Amino acid sequence: METQKVKDAFNQGSDKYDNYRKQAIPLMDEFYQTAIDLTKKYNNPKILDLGAGTGILTELLSKQHPESEITLIDMSHEMLEKARKKFENKSLFNYIEANYLTYNFPEQYDIIISSLSIHHLTDDEKQDLYEKIYNHLLDGGIFINADQVRGATDKTEQLYKEKDESHLQAQDMPESEKEILHNRRKLDKPATLSDTIEWYKEIGYVNVDVFFKYYRYFVISGQK
Repeated sequence: METQKVKDAFNQGSDKYDNYRKQAIPLMDEFYQTAIDLTKKYNNPKILDLGAGTGILTELLSKQHPESEITLIDMSHEMLEKARKKFENKSLFNYIEANYLTYNFPEQYDIIISSLSIHHLTDDEKQDLYEKIYNHLLDGGIFINADQVRGATDKTEQLYKEKDESHLQAQDMPESEKEILHNRRKLDKPATLSDTIEWYKEIGYVNVDVFFKYYRYFVISGQK
């Protein structure tokens, strides 16, 4: 991962990140709700949100699990500060400003979840992270990733790019915000869906499946 470039891109876009998130992501409500639905069978789970940003997914998790301890980790100081202010009344929330690739988590969790973050990693980094996550899950715990994939072929990847662009241009957003999104997308390194599933299974995850997919946006989970 181009750590400093990714960090700078999200620090710079933190002020209005929440304002235009729904316009930036097709079917965002269904996309995020699918990830939340996969957590419903857990009773007061201990949750780790990787690349939590301003806490958009965290807020949904907290509504589903109001008594749960939730740890947010993100390397963007500005993004995490937005989350701290948003959740200033949440006593069970913990915040870690660090790179989750290199941070040594001292605990295990029932749920480890991430949204639109891991696609910034190289394929080797993704595989290392998936194994690290597996090792920090409690038995029966679940890893849920709501993220982006690369098209299986050059043709399908081109269709994904065209869909991304047509969706963005149809949104009522300032051109400056569209440019910020364009610049962030230059840092994306999504893997194919087939590679992702194979990596999960090789590491040892069970019940691996895809529960949402719309062009490049998908939700996948696996259990320990």
